[in-house]
Amino acid sequence: MRVAEARELIGEAVVASVRAGFAAWYREMNYAQHPAGPPAFQAVRDPAGHDASQVPDVAKAEVESQLTEGMPHMFFTYKREYGGPPIVQLWLHPSWARKVARPGWAVMDGRAVLDVLAWEPAGGVEGGQRPVRVRAAVVQADYDSGMHGWRAHADNLDLAVAWSEGGKPQLLFPWQEGRADGPQATPVA
Repeated sequence: MRVAEARELIGEAVVASVRAGFAAWYREMNYAQHPAGPPAFQAVRDPAGHDASQVPDVAKAEVESQLTEGMPHMFFTYKREYGGPPIVQLWLHPSWARKVARPGWAVMDGRAVLDVLAWEPAGGVEGGQRPVRVRAAVVQADYDSGMHGWRAHADNLDLAVAWSEGGKPQLLFPWQEGRADGPQATPVA
């Protein structure tokens, strides 16, 4: 996969996470029956950002990337009230194109992968190894009745990777690792 394709895929994954997060919040908060009122303070350019009676549409994301020698990370914050598209900013190691994008690891389990921290041998995959620990961006989305209305942001987390027998990755949060009733990550030496 080329870097431009990987960035496009990351943008699609971020937008899908925002849409899913908005829909889940709407459902869980029962806004169909009892929508939250508009925020008291409004920096409104787009009224849909403050309308809790429906889940707003989310435009295609713009994805920017630059190289860093520091900690790879994604900066993402989105407030629907401003009316513009989501903007995803990536700071990636120079090796990201080779280690992450080219072999197809740019999005795993619906999340942007910013770096691979540990590998395990695996037959049938490019390079003969697959990730077992990654730095990924986890998107959260909700409705803020205090100020911004529909909003989303990302946290950068180091997560274990559990692989299904069919070769599908699942990113595990720290509280999921080592549970007897859940997917298991390969131990990292």
